[in-house]
This record gives sequence, structure tokens and C-alpha cells, in this order.
Amino acid sequence: MKSGVLRKKRTWPILHTVVGLSQVLVLTTVMLLNVICVGEQFEVQLSQMSELSRFMGAQSARVATPSSPVISRKKFPEQDPHVCLAFLSCCGRTDLLNHTIAAAIRHMEEDEPNHLRYEIAWVDNGSDIDLTNKILESFQIEQALPLEKNTGLAYGMNLLIRNLCTAPYILLLEEDWLYLDDIVADQTPRRKAAIATAIAFTEMNQTAYDGRQVMGVFLRPETYSSFMKFPFLDIWQEVDVDLMNLPSNSQENDCNSDSMVDKINYLIACADSSTNSKYIWGSYTNGAGLYRRSSLIDNGRMYGEPGDAFHDRYVESNYAYRVGLKYCHAAIQLGDCQDLSSKECTAAFYHIGGGRGTRPMKVSDSKCTTYLWNFVGTPIFHRYLKLMGEESGMCSMEEIEDFKQLRAKEEDAIKYRKEVEETSKVLFEKQRTERDKMLEQARIIRQTDNDQIRRHVTWMSEFTDEQIEAEANKLERLARSPHPLEGYYDSHGRPLK
Repeated sequence: MKSGVLRKKRTWPILHTVVGLSQVLVLTTVMLLNVICVGEQFEVQLSQMSELSRFMGAQSARVATPSSPVISRKKFPEQDPHVCLAFLSCCGRTDLLNHTIAAAIRHMEEDEPNHLRYEIAWVDNGSDIDLTNKILESFQIEQALPLEKNTGLAYGMNLLIRNLCTAPYILLLEEDWLYLDDIVADQTPRRKAAIATAIAFTEMNQTAYDGRQVMGVFLRPETYSSFMKFPFLDIWQEVDVDLMNLPSNSQENDCNSDSMVDKINYLIACADSSTNSKYIWGSYTNGAGLYRRSSLIDNGRMYGEPGDAFHDRYVESNYAYRVGLKYCHAAIQLGDCQDLSSKECTAAFYHIGGGRGTRPMKVSDSKCTTYLWNFVGTPIFHRYLKLMGEESGMCSMEEIEDFKQLRAKEEDAIKYRKEVEETSKVLFEKQRTERDKMLEQARIIRQTDNDQIRRHVTWMSEFTDEQIEAEANKLERLARSPHPLEGYYDSHGRPLK
């Protein structure tokens, strides 16, 4: 592994013809070639060379060892981690990544139990080299892989899950899932130990009502309650969890210390895998999901890598559907409430990329769209395709070739980013104005006599001098922080009406 900041021209990982056939057979995971035909209109292929391409690409990963990191880690590099903090950035969004990595490291170093060991893996999809070098110069990272071109969500995620991370567990944070610190959420003991608790809970091998195994915990606000019903969204239950019950890759027993038992409330969520369901979510999510890495590997790779004739818009949803055929995930109560959609109740991270989206989220924003993409790679796909026939909405041969060459992905993404940028101009300006007002309010509070504040501000009438000062500090910290202000974007980063 090379170390230091990346200076030379980066090489986009591709399959080189000099690799011998024997190497291909050894290194390539045999993938079923999916040929899909409606008349003579099109065929869809999933590349058989993806494993080898990623294996070769991963060889360019390096250890980032900055001389003056933003936050120093107590132990680096970590040789035997319990969890991999996995970051995937693209499209120049390294400003968001900078906040996200810094907050995650601070949380791991200061909040989580001391015995929880972690590594960091990062893939960047085609951001400018000056931007990625700033990340390499700022943070200690075991596996850093900036790519010269945007190879897509699937390639980046597969690299993290299958090639770069080594820990038994992986926490997917992309570039814009920020830890909920004391500026925006109560720092309850469970929130501060959310990652260790999630791992220890998953190690208990809980099963859902139908026998599907719980493979992880989502640590974000979720909207499941709005579309999932019992038994797919189960009842809240209680269990004793030992926070010392953390696995690792070493042969040594991590459980020699005294136990750290905590009684927690949890709720299991399982996707409704029937085709009658309007939604395919419920068992997996990219953002702020902590999962047993072996379960994700067992599920197979994400489709949509270079060479795959697969629609980029359906990469995550197709993977989520395939996960839901076998696995579930869970929520754990971290606050004093059980509302899945509230950041106070079950979340340790939340989305800060509102107005900075990179991929179309609406069908109307993308061409060649059909719900059938969600079922590619599953037993039901061919039956569903045959049932729908010419009404399937699948693509022409030319459009399929666009997907294989990533042309359609880039066209959709560029168009969408431009639309989002234009839409968000007004919202960004409103947020800047609101943040300026918050700074001015903090200044006024500090300059005003506290007795006058208590007399004229009803909700602060019982505040002590220390509480008044804390309120001013909180206003100023929030105004200067990367935390999104409420009322502008939903949990998926879409503008609120």
C-alpha cells in the first residue's frame, strides 16, 4: 500500500487484457449472465468481470497519513477492527464529506466505548484531484481510493463492501450522513454508544416473524411507519444487550473484560417482498445503515457497475429488494421516544445533503424507467417480464448499450444536478439569511441584561444565567455548523413544499 497524498495521475480501474485467463478464472466471481428478451427489442447483461475489475482497482487504494490530521485517532492504522466506517463521495461534494468524516471520528474517539475498534474506507467517484487531496491531507484513513472518473454508485459501494473494508461490520455513511451531536440532539448514553449497541444487538442473531435474519440496524430517521404495516414493521420489544459482545477477525477473545449489559428496546423491519407491495424498502438502506458485512456479501453485488446493462436509478432499490428476500434490519431506541421518523428517537446520524442531490429520484427525471428493474437478478423477474409483455416498459437495444457504457447514468445525473442546483438557489439563500439572524440573536442575548431577558422572553423566564448563556452558544454553534436547518428539506434531501 502506498501512503501520503495522491500526486500522480490516477488510473481508472478497468479490466486489462494482459491479465491471463487463469487469473480471470481465479479472481472473478462467476456471475449469471442475465439475458432478457421481449421479442428482439433488447437484452440486459450483467458483467462477468466486475469482481476482477474491482480487485484490480482496489490495488490503487492507499493509506492516508496526514502530518497534522484534523482529529487524531488514538490508534492508527487499526489492524483488527470491529466496524468499518465506509464513505462514498462524488461530484465534488467533498465539503460535505469533510464534515461527515470529522464528526464520525470525533464520535468514535470520544463517545463510543473504548474497546470498540474501527477502520475507515473511502472511495471518491471522480471529484477534482485538489478536492480529494484535501481529504487525504486532513484525515487518517486505512483505505483511500479516489477514482479519476465517476464509475457509479454500484461500483463505489461494492468496492467498500467487498474489497476495501476488512471489519466484520460496516457502517455506510456515503458523504452526507452526519452524527447527531449535542447541537441538535440529546446525547443520551445509548446514542453515544449507538454503533457498539447496534453491533452487539446484531450479534444476538434475532429473527423476524417469518424466520428472516436481522443483519443490522438502521441509525437514521426513517419513514417506514408511513407505508409499512404489521408484521413487516413489528412491535417494539425489549432485550438485554452486552456491549462487550463485539466480533473481530482475530482469534483472540474480545470478551475477557467484564460485561456491559444494557436493556434496550428494538423494532424489526422487514421488506414486503411480494410484487403486490407498492414499496420494496424495509430491509436495507445505504445511508447510515450498519450491517454484518458477510450478509451483504452473501446477498451478491450491487448491479450497475461499468459493463452492466443496468439502470443507475434502480441500483439501491434493486439491492434492497434482493436483501429483503432473505434479511431484515432493526431500529433501536436511542432517546426517550419511539418515533422512527424523529431524529431524537432512533437516529444517531442524519442527512445533510439537502439540495445537493446527484441522482434522479423521480421516474419523470430519468428515461427508460420501469419498476421491473427492481427485480433483476431474482427468480421472479423473468416471470414478471413475461406476464407484462410489451407493457413492461423496458428499453431498446440502444438504450441498453447506453447503460453498459454509463452514458445514460451520466446524462441523467448531470441533468438532475442542474435542476437541483437551480431549485435550491432560493432555499440556500433563505438558509443563509436565517443563519445570519441566528448569529444576530446570539449577539443580542449576550449584550442584554439577563433579568431583562427573563422578564420579556416568556419561554426563558425560568432560565438561570448559565442557561441563557448556553442558549446563545447553541444558537451560534448551530448557525455555524453543517447541520441543516429545519423546514427546508426532508430526510431524503428533497425540498419541502
